[in-house]
Amino acid sequence: MQWVCWVEIRGLYAAAARAAGLVEEGRPVVVLREGRAFDGCREAFAAGLQLGSPARQVLRDVPRAAQVDWADVDVAARARAFWDRCLAHTPYVEPVEPHQVLLGLPQPGGPGELSGEALRQLEQEVAAIADAASAFGFIAFAGVGTSRLVARAAARALREEFLGRRPGTAPLRLVGVRLVSPRRADGSPAGGLAPQIAIVRPGEEARFLAPLPIGYLPCPPDVRRRLHQLGLTRIGEAARVSEDEWVRQLGPQGRLVSRWSRGIDPEPVKPAYPPRRLARRTELAGGVRDRDPLERELSRSAARLAAQLDRRGEGCQQVGLILELADGRVLHAERTLPRLRHTAYPIEQGLHGLLAQVLDGLGEPVEVTAVTAEVGLIGPVDWRQMELWDDRLRRERQERIEGALALLHQRFPARVIGLGPRTPPSWREQMLQYADPYRWSREA
Repeated sequence: MQWVCWVEIRGLYAAAARAAGLVEEGRPVVVLREGRAFDGCREAFAAGLQLGSPARQVLRDVPRAAQVDWADVDVAARARAFWDRCLAHTPYVEPVEPHQVLLGLPQPGGPGELSGEALRQLEQEVAAIADAASAFGFIAFAGVGTSRLVARAAARALREEFLGRRPGTAPLRLVGVRLVSPRRADGSPAGGLAPQIAIVRPGEEARFLAPLPIGYLPCPPDVRRRLHQLGLTRIGEAARVSEDEWVRQLGPQGRLVSRWSRGIDPEPVKPAYPPRRLARRTELAGGVRDRDPLERELSRSAARLAAQLDRRGEGCQQVGLILELADGRVLHAERTLPRLRHTAYPIEQGLHGLLAQVLDGLGEPVEVTAVTAEVGLIGPVDWRQMELWDDRLRRERQERIEGALALLHQRFPARVIGLGPRTPPSWREQMLQYADPYRWSREA
């Protein structure tokens, strides 16, 4: 099992604006994005700054605040320094925004039940990450869970409870969460604004999400509007609806809503920083003008690259092709796949499609002296049961079926495309069904 950690820094943009000299010394800093409060310094939040409030309200909440547009703040260097700190703890770093990052943390002690010692090791690891993140702003929020959705919801709940709650309002109820209090090296509690950390234990995901607002689900705007029209305000209310009913209400998106409301999000953390790629370059003696030898060489490269990914339990979501021509030109093309792939067939099909795209775009025969196949956006694939026999051929057949269905879905509506027989029964079958009602029954 792999833990997912969502880390969010508050004050990153404000610190960058102050370091760049965009704000006078001694004045609170508020960073606006599309006319609304996006970030601020510690003094601004202490004065009553609310995230998402319009600029006119910012002037009432923080009268002496200096307002800076987020587009004028260059945080690239600070963000990369923050991501480099995260690389010291895990190679799976997926930046979401400069102030937000997803981390994949392996379970301490190996797979199995989470023991007390393993939980303490996890707490220490997350506390070290959050403490390092706080150095780039004024406070960090870290949510830990077994999925991206749960980790993000835990961090957001901590942020809204710490920064958004006003005196006299009821606190946000967090159920099934272990709140961690960071400590110094000598074991004493950390003073000042210590990082806020919440860990959702395995099996507690649905219980933790149930009292949270429905807006915590990463739904598109049209789906979120539909959920509000149905009168749903809490995630637990959506979890009580069956998956079939959600599919009837929202179509394919309803299946995701049903799974998200129960804390199920199988998408792994992608190691997007630093960008990692695998490549295989082949020199073609004497040059090649025909397309068939190039396709055969790309098929061999796809098999080699897929074998490397399979040995590491990883997949790729991007394929690239580089052609070196005899006249000195170098042509490059790349394509992003719908999801992570770890078998040879989708990589091979992507490379063949790029080859046809490049050669057809030239419009004239060319001589190719070297060809390079690349795969990028590499990340861990979903966990799967170990097979007693090699099932690569079966997996590749399944990939081909999924590819054919994807092409059909692009041309025809989803309601007319599916697996299994869809032809209407003949008159004879209708009569047999009338005489024997259990003929097509699943229980028969």
